[in-house]
Amino acid sequence: MNKIYIMFLFLITCNVAMAQYGYEQKPSCNDLVSYAKKNYDSEDSPMIISSTMLAKVERYTIDDSSLVIAYIKKDEYDLYGKPYVFCGISDERWTAFKNSGLYDSWGKSFHKYIIDYTCDCE
Repeated sequence: MNKIYIMFLFLITCNVAMAQYGYEQKPSCNDLVSYAKKNYDSEDSPMIISSTMLAKVERYTIDDSSLVIAYIKKDEYDLYGKPYVFCGISDERWTAFKNSGLYDSWGKSFHKYIIDYTCDCE
């Protein structure tokens, strides 16, 4: 029992020391996405049609926070895209993205309202 207690204290001390010197570990993007998909309060995914940039965009809201997963195409023939994670998209920004995408271009709307909110994850 004593060895476990000492090991626990050692790990806490190392994590605190690393955080003091800027070596904080970033959360995993996969963990964020998994958590959002399992625990969301609401989900929204507009129908993305005729976009050369976006295959799909999903927004998950959890306790007044939001996580957006954008599936960005590598070329015009890519049907699925690669997922990228964006955090903190307000309701107003999300609504503006959807409305602008419907009437103009999904790619332009994405660059105007979402792309600057990349999550700080690995």
